[in-house]
Amino acid sequence: MKYNLLLLPSGGAEKIPTLLKLQEEFSRWATEWALSGGRAPPPQNNPLKYFARNFLYAGRALDWLRGLKKGLKKNVEVRKMQPPLLFDAQLRLGKERDVSRGVFIDLPLREVRVRKWGSTLALPLTEKAAEWILARVREGGRLALAAVWVGPGSRNAKLHVALIFRREVVSMQARRLLVVDFNALHNGVSYAVVEGDKIITKGVLRPNVSKIAHMQKVVSKLDSVCAKKDKVCDAAMATKSRVWRLLRVWEDEAARKLIRLALQYKAAILVDLPKGKSIMKLKEVYVSEKKIFLNFGRLWESLRGLAEWHGVPCHSARLYSTICPHCERKMSILQGRRVRCACGFEANRDEVPALWAAKLFPKLSSFSSPFPLRRPRPLLFAEVNSLKIRADSGTALPAWED
Repeated sequence: MKYNLLLLPSGGAEKIPTLLKLQEEFSRWATEWALSGGRAPPPQNNPLKYFARNFLYAGRALDWLRGLKKGLKKNVEVRKMQPPLLFDAQLRLGKERDVSRGVFIDLPLREVRVRKWGSTLALPLTEKAAEWILARVREGGRLALAAVWVGPGSRNAKLHVALIFRREVVSMQARRLLVVDFNALHNGVSYAVVEGDKIITKGVLRPNVSKIAHMQKVVSKLDSVCAKKDKVCDAAMATKSRVWRLLRVWEDEAARKLIRLALQYKAAILVDLPKGKSIMKLKEVYVSEKKIFLNFGRLWESLRGLAEWHGVPCHSARLYSTICPHCERKMSILQGRRVRCACGFEANRDEVPALWAAKLFPKLSSFSSPFPLRRPRPLLFAEVNSLKIRADSGTALPAWED
């Protein structure tokens, strides 16, 4: 949920400076804690002590630490990170008693109250947000934490409130594999359901490539004259925001469709992720308006998060796309993303990983059932702030990588 700081309810704007100061103080402690390898003691004064306890309890603090360590190993300045303030939270669906949690969601009154930081901020709860909350409750979710932070928006700074739900889930007994091949998004995300040596169904998910490419060209033109006219800069920022919103909507729907397929066919998800080095090379040669199609980290994170929520095993591994699944020789790359082998085999290269999964199905499905799940993740920092998503290259077949 996002709230424009200029449009906060009466008296709300006056409380933001205090929240910002607290956010900066907490960020300094979190940085010290991360640089100490997690050995720095928690702050002793409230409310910093309260936020530090929730931050460590959230279970994703180590990812933030890992990002800092990566910068230190390369002997470069660590990128500035702003971890959110984490509050314990309560959801009122009817007449439940208010137990004074940090964030109180009053569904009947359509209100959000943020407190435990020396003040109380009352915010409206939109109908869309209320519908989303009810959907999580119907799925068996329980409100556990809430993340609050002040961050940039498309035009003005915004107050962000993110709700974190948890639920108990039994890992699905997978009988098939849903193989997903991640490519540059303008080429589409290919998927196929594999059982034994057969492919049951397959398809391609692709965003509105022409519309996004056109908007990216508009952004490039506006950026070229942005330094001369402030109004042009505003227009460029607004267009960029529309592009990212368009991609986010598609990414969310694509992740949901893949999860529905996995549940329908009782299939574990196996994602073929490109190598990080190959993506960096592509970014060097891609024109500016197409580089956005190489950012599929959020889609991967959304898919993993939804898989955990629904108990669907989800893994990543490297699957061949230019090695023939019949004779295992290197294939020639043709135009139109097609590949051809000297043995006569020819196919779209995005379909080859699924054929390899079918060939290696006995090995890929020989692990103990249900497939091993990653540790539950109650909070996606990638959704919360400026944490950079890193798409790991995976391990050589047939090993899994989480």
